[in-house]
Amino acid sequence: MKTTTKNLARVAACAAIAFASACAVAAPVLTVVQSTDYGLLTLPASEGFGLNVPSMASNDTFLSDYGFSIGSAGSFTAAAVTVDLGNIFEISNLTVTLLQGSAWSGTTPTDLSPAQIADRAARIIVTGSGMPTAQTIDDMTLPAGTYTLEISGNATGTSGGSFGGLLNVAAVPEPAGLTLMLAGFGLLAATRRRAGR
Repeated sequence: MKTTTKNLARVAACAAIAFASACAVAAPVLTVVQSTDYGLLTLPASEGFGLNVPSMASNDTFLSDYGFSIGSAGSFTAAAVTVDLGNIFEISNLTVTLLQGSAWSGTTPTDLSPAQIADRAARIIVTGSGMPTAQTIDDMTLPAGTYTLEISGNATGTSGGSFGGLLNVAAVPEPAGLTLMLAGFGLLAATRRRAGR
């Protein structure tokens, strides 16, 4: 009876240790590794970006911010790609996201708190589409304001990973200019019609 009780106590102790170990697995971490502010852009504008990201735990995600402001409505596009060399230099789950508001202004690298993560999630305008190694945000019109292009992913290579990309903002034609252009095409068509008679 004593042996059975000792065995049950050992099994219970092992189960408690296994449960505690399972609970001690680190939660995923979101780390801002870099932040750049391009300031007020003069339209049209194109800004290139890129970064070598150090290796991180497989469940940790890096964030790289690129902030900019526009003084008038603009047509916005963005693209980012990874440079992968197998398991040596690799980024998985590449994501491109456009946020309303300013880029990260604190020190880097910084692990974000749950409140900071919730704030960023509330500011999402659009998330890019594409493959896990190449993402784009298709042409969209942005009103005047301050924005952040966020690049995120998992640097899973033994030496980390690398990405590069481009953001473009072009002026949106003024409605009066568009009307004037259409009127000019109308006059051109009328002139051709008269010349054909």
